[in-house]
Amino acid sequence: MSEHHLSKNTWRAACLLLTTFSSIPAGFADILDLSSDDTVTITAERAWEDDEGDITHFTGSFELRAPDWYVSADSAVVYGKLDDPDKLIVEGRPAKIFILRDTAQSTSSSDSGSISGSGSLSDSEPNIEGVASTIEYHRTSNTLTMRGAAILTREDNTLSSELIEYDIDEDNYSASGEGGISVQFSPDE
Repeated sequence: MSEHHLSKNTWRAACLLLTTFSSIPAGFADILDLSSDDTVTITAERAWEDDEGDITHFTGSFELRAPDWYVSADSAVVYGKLDDPDKLIVEGRPAKIFILRDTAQSTSSSDSGSISGSGSLSDSEPNIEGVASTIEYHRTSNTLTMRGAAILTREDNTLSSELIEYDIDEDNYSASGEGGISVQFSPDE
């Protein structure tokens, strides 16, 4: 078996190194394209790289913290490089994702605040929250697919269904599944 296993302490040390490298002085940060606003921290009890390369598995109390999004789950699989993933699949009881979407700019803006220890955004509340048994985030299309008791909250609107597909950029959703859908919203005054 050629899986690379990292202990919880080893993985935290790797995250600490990533955080340390992201605080390199400004002249070097421009060359390396790193800054403290771009820091991503991942924690879990166990991590290993897949034999296929550029696929990393995490189990046990997975958390991903970034300037404008936060994910927590029991397990996760990151496809692509950790600092530039193509896709993220998380599973949990439940898995959760919080996204601060700047309506004037794309979600990749780093001016939107950061994640605090409790999982909420420090400068403002997230305007997209997803909860489900399984959540897939596709970075290239900026879409979420949530399966299993899925709940999507956007501002004051809540959508519940077994399956929810959501396009973050277009702010469009599709929902279906056994038991139908439920929509709750607050009418504009």
